[in-house]
Amino acid sequence: MEYPFEKYRSSNKDKELFHQLLPNVSAAMPEYFRALSVAYQSIEQKNMFNQPQGVRQTNGLTSSLNLLLIAMVNDRVIGVNDGLTKFIDTLRILVLKWYSFGNELKSCLYFGYYYYTHKSSSEHEVKQQIEAIRFVVDESARTSEDPRILDLLAAPNSNHWYGGENLIGDKLHNIIVQKGDFARVDLPRPGFQISFKASQMYDLRAPVALTDLQLERPLVTGEKAIVSCPKCLQKCRISMFKRMEITCPKCKQVWTQSA
Repeated sequence: MEYPFEKYRSSNKDKELFHQLLPNVSAAMPEYFRALSVAYQSIEQKNMFNQPQGVRQTNGLTSSLNLLLIAMVNDRVIGVNDGLTKFIDTLRILVLKWYSFGNELKSCLYFGYYYYTHKSSSEHEVKQQIEAIRFVVDESARTSEDPRILDLLAAPNSNHWYGGENLIGDKLHNIIVQKGDFARVDLPRPGFQISFKASQMYDLRAPVALTDLQLERPLVTGEKAIVSCPKCLQKCRISMFKRMEITCPKCKQVWTQSA
């Protein structure tokens, strides 16, 4: 069984830049990955109801997360006053990037299990850790504007998604989430939560949540539909098929989406 992100890899140049530009994060990531891997081994052990027995409290996950969050602020990957959603999304990007350098898959799987499937618990944990690190970091520090860091940590997904009959997908990347792996939510903002509960096929390329503004459902009339270009937002009239490749008549952006 191959996970959707399993072949995600970065270049040696990216790896060198990561260590050069993010020295504190580079030092903290190995221990965080070790703790995630140990936690995954814990949930691999099932009880009589075929459910995870639980995560050992002595695996160092909390302390390694604390050190990583401090490193993220010190390397200006994120500001300590940024929102919880941004912290978790940045964690996701860092974990996927570290994995792409050839590190442990199981660490990513536990990250997926905890941050997607157990969203409330993981949010509570990160929120507590953010409050704890305020005493040891520079609260005035802001996210770096260094284009090398911004490019290195660019999200593997876009903010332009579409809704199909039984799925949602990214217009600009080959990321699709099937029915049962996402749910409609109204709080804290109307949108969709991605949980991978049905398939457990975690894909760290996908965000944990999407707002209504990030997801468009085609306006269907008969065999035609109107969709928006993910680049210039031009409205495009198309014929409906199971899988469609669309070219924007205005900016010539090409994207694919499913019905």
